[in-house]
Amino acid sequence: MNEQVKENLIKRVKELLLQMGFEAEVYERAEEGRTVFNIKTRDAQLLIGKQGTTLESLQHIIRVLSRKDGLEDTFAFALDVDDYRDKRTLYLKDLARKAAKQVRDTRKPVSLVPMPAYERRVVHNYLSLYSDIGSESIGRDPERKIIIRPKSGTIKT
Repeated sequence: MNEQVKENLIKRVKELLLQMGFEAEVYERAEEGRTVFNIKTRDAQLLIGKQGTTLESLQHIIRVLSRKDGLEDTFAFALDVDDYRDKRTLYLKDLARKAAKQVRDTRKPVSLVPMPAYERRVVHNYLSLYSDIGSESIGRDPERKIIIRPKSGTIKT
């Protein structure tokens, strides 16, 4: 991808963070067909927020600004703060694996705690690797959660 586009986005992120009162460095990495801009700062928790909500909002603002600059359609990117999303993804996959094992062992559905859409997507994608386990999201945001069920056989109640 055009290095100038990356540099402009990094500059935009840094400028916004400075306006918000945060000192930070921004590093890039390639991941799943997109560039992830990872923000390193002493104030990581403030930028991440509860369940990543502040990070999601920050990413939304940067997307709006990049759309204004005409970059959104030509450059796929995401924001991360101190590798929060990577660590969270590993945690969510482990959670899904344990829940799938519980469903296999008990043949009963398992309900996970409510989580944001991008986290539910990680769980659904991971569980799609299991041929005998199904998952669905139920409820309305912010209480939307995943139910994991066996695909075949009877369910104990």
